[in-house]
Formats: sequence, structure tokens, C-alpha cells
Amino acid sequence: MLFREIMNLNQDRSAYLMACLFVGAVIGVQVLPLGYTAAGAAGLLLLSLFRPHASYRGAAAATAAYMAGYVIYTCLVPLFHALPGDREAVISLSRLSLIGFLVPFYFANRMDPPRVNYLKRGSFRETIYFPFIFSGFLRDPIWRFLLIFAAVTLTAFVWAMDWKQENLGRMLLYALLFAVINAPLEEVLWRGYVLSRFTDRLGETRGLLAMALGFGFYHYSLGFPWSICALFSFFGLLMGGVAVRSRGLLPVILLHFWMNVLFVLGGIVF
Repeated sequence: MLFREIMNLNQDRSAYLMACLFVGAVIGVQVLPLGYTAAGAAGLLLLSLFRPHASYRGAAAATAAYMAGYVIYTCLVPLFHALPGDREAVISLSRLSLIGFLVPFYFANRMDPPRVNYLKRGSFRETIYFPFIFSGFLRDPIWRFLLIFAAVTLTAFVWAMDWKQENLGRMLLYALLFAVINAPLEEVLWRGYVLSRFTDRLGETRGLLAMALGFGFYHYSLGFPWSICALFSFFGLLMGGVAVRSRGLLPVILLHFWMNVLFVLGGIVF
């Protein structure tokens, strides 16, 4: 019994350290020179190849993949920003640079596939609870939750939108362009790859928290202050919960798509 408690304590510590390592890396790559990021990714990759405890190996590989992806992503962004055209169109197309994140994760999953995998369609009929996603006094199928969420958020954002602007139709097209690129790519990265791997290695609760914090603080590189990044972490937790409950990505991609459209029309993105 004592030995088992010691082992559980050690596993808790390793899970905490691996979650902190990942979140720290997400923050660090945005404030440190790019060369440090590349060196850190190489070091973590070597660490994962030595095959330590499974939780260390998987989390180290995921952190290395994220750091390597950030290097590729950072190199791709200026190429898209150099494209001719309207500022809004260029910003929307520049979200294709997120593919740079996906490449290292793809190879990491090929070499060491996680047992938990949210890179699937998912079900709209699974149950979700209010107010805490996994528990609460109300329960609904995910499809109904998405409709209610869309109505509530539209009501909240409608006051921030300038309905009298002359280019409203053009902004709606840019909002759709931005959302159709950004939402699927971010969901594949954060809920498809990151959440799958950390849930597999650290457990559902710790995996969700590590992913949500990483998702929130990643927005600092997009020009948001740290306080707003903390708010994005809450949205990351919400979207992660939807992915876990639906066992896939399509419901949360639609949720993310809707939020991106509202963010653009509300003047948050452009």
C-alpha cells in the first residue's frame, strides 16, 4: 500500500512537471529568440528518444513537436504577409501558416501514436452538462448545446457590431474566410494533437488543463495581452470539454468557426 502511494505521488509529480514544461514552452517560444526555441526542441527530442518513463517521453515529444512547429510557423508567416491584397485577406490567408505546427505533430504521432485520439469526426448526440461540461444540473445533446451557445454568443456580440458600416458584406466574407481556415487548423492542432497526447499521458483532467493553458497563452503571439490570453484559456477548456464529450473534432470545429466569425465582425481580429 505504501509503495503504491509513493508511486502515485511520483506519477502526480511527473504529470505536473510535464504539464508545466509544455505551458512554459508555449510561453517561452514567444518571448525568446528563435534559435533558443530550435535548440530547445532538439534537446527535448533527444530526451524523448532516450525512452524514459512513458509520461515523460510522450509529453517531451509533444513539447518538442510544438517548439519545432513554432519555428516553422514563424518562418511561414512573413511569406503570407508579403502577399498582395487587402489586409484582411492577407491576415486570413496567413492562418495557413498553422500547417507549420501540424507537420512535427504528424511525425510525432506516426512514431509514437497516443492511445487516446480525438482526430475523428465526433458525435453530436453525446451528452454535455451545464454548467461544467462534465457535470451539472442540466444535460443536453451536443447539437442542442451548440445551438444554445450560438444564440447566447450572438446576443452578447450583436451590441459590439457596427451594422451600419458600408463594407459589412465584405467583412462578412472575410470573417468566413478567416474562420474556414483558422478553426479547423487550430482544432486539429490543439484538440486533435495536443489534447489527445496529453490526455493519453497525463489523464483527462490534467491533459485538459495543460492544453487549455497552452491554447490560451499561445494567443500572445497573435497580439493579445496576457490578461486576454487567460480568457482564451477558459475558452480552450470549454472547447476541449466539447471535444472529449463528443469524442472528436467536428462539433468543436463548428463552435470555433462560429466564435471566429463573431470575433471578426466584432472587430477583435482585424
